[in-house]
Amino acid sequence: MNKTRDLIFIAFYVALACVLDYVSAMIPFLQMPQGGSINLAVIPVFVASFHLGWAKGALTGLLWWFVGFLLGGNNWFVDPMQYALDYLIPAVICGLGALLPRIGKLSNLYSGMFVMMCLKFASHVLAGVYYWPPEGAARGRMGAWTYSLGYNLWYNLATLIVALLVVPLLVHRISKGRSDFKGLR
Repeated sequence: MNKTRDLIFIAFYVALACVLDYVSAMIPFLQMPQGGSINLAVIPVFVASFHLGWAKGALTGLLWWFVGFLLGGNNWFVDPMQYALDYLIPAVICGLGALLPRIGKLSNLYSGMFVMMCLKFASHVLAGVYYWPPEGAARGRMGAWTYSLGYNLWYNLATLIVALLVVPLLVHRISKGRSDFKGLR
């Protein structure tokens, strides 16, 4: 019974992430001019991590990436490593939020989202440095690092702020029901 229930929740979270991905792609001010966006789809992936545990959260992130790929999203491809750094790794990383422990009185809800968004940001920065350097800058050089850090910072920071505001509200509301939050400490 629990396996079936968890599969239903995973399917729900994946579907919600795909819908939020689609909706956020339709909102112009959420989009960066050369790729990247304020990603609302991380919200259900984070909730899945705290609801179902980090392993099923990572699976939710992986399935979100896979379904998005099948639906025609995630389509900027230079080579496999760039694709992994831009799409696959960040999706799975967001599902690992429940992996972090509680820090003092601070719930792992906040520390998990903060650390995982920092890792997601780092993945995007590496992709930018080695695959999307600005015109006139060499890959891996200081100009590429500066550009990639600045370009990826604002939308990842905005995504983090939105997640820090919305995910705790959802977790609090859902946890009042009959659902047990396995990843929440």
